[in-house]
Amino acid sequence: MTLTGIFIFFLVRYREQIVTVRDISIGQFSLIFFLVLCSVTLNGSKLNQLTRFFSLNLTVREWFGLSSITTTLNSIFFKAGSLATSNYLKRKHDFPYMSFLGSLGADQLILFFMSGMVGCVISFYVMTKTVIDFQYVALAYLFLTLLLFLAAKFAPRFQRQNHKMLDALVRAVNALNRILKDRTLFFTLCAHNIALILLTSLRIFVACKVLQLEVPLIYCFLFTTVMIFVSAIPLLQSDIGSREIAVGLLSELAGIGFNAGLLVTIVDRVFVFLLTLLSTLYFKNLLVPSHPSLEKT
Repeated sequence: MTLTGIFIFFLVRYREQIVTVRDISIGQFSLIFFLVLCSVTLNGSKLNQLTRFFSLNLTVREWFGLSSITTTLNSIFFKAGSLATSNYLKRKHDFPYMSFLGSLGADQLILFFMSGMVGCVISFYVMTKTVIDFQYVALAYLFLTLLLFLAAKFAPRFQRQNHKMLDALVRAVNALNRILKDRTLFFTLCAHNIALILLTSLRIFVACKVLQLEVPLIYCFLFTTVMIFVSAIPLLQSDIGSREIAVGLLSELAGIGFNAGLLVTIVDRVFVFLLTLLSTLYFKNLLVPSHPSLEKT
């Protein structure tokens, strides 16, 4: 609640700069819409690849709709969209919760690893070229990258347990291990996640232009990696406030100004939420079927 209060404070403080969004051009809006659409499609494609690994083939309508729902609901409550997707797969296709949890864990681990690599390279570049005080950021990214590499390299595999809850956890960890050991799927997920980082960075860059902020593209990549890591912090209200403040602090450290990182993150969040909400409303029957009795037909 403290972060939310701070977030609201900054919303009020910078309200005059935020309203410049109303001057957005048709071209800028179309580009943001296209980038959001591509991101939703890529996330849906990842879901499709992961379920196919467990011999479940989703229709385009399913994986695209579930991707929209996940993005929208995750923006409101922590992992609410992921939970909704898991419930749908269990209800509709009898897809085990623990297999989904293992898939989600593998994908998140790979996404964090790719984000750490991107952040590490860029922060070291920034440290040597422009901002010397960036050494702590660079070292933090390096530490995270090495830690995630070791986690992926030495992911444990456990034996099934007699205890129901322990066995469920073991199945989730083993699902993660199987995915990480499948080289084809691993590199497919790497490619998807690198593309997502690129799309998000471009979306942030366009949002900067909408706000009339001169922020170099290279910093937009750093903002994106911070957003990805902060999204993993389990807060009830998702990462509302924490993401904006974290990016603002990084922006301040980079010499761009706290308000630049904060504002562009707010605007990006609003655009993504509203655009994916339209898609979620269209696919709402994936959440609550109109005729539950017909589910199995």
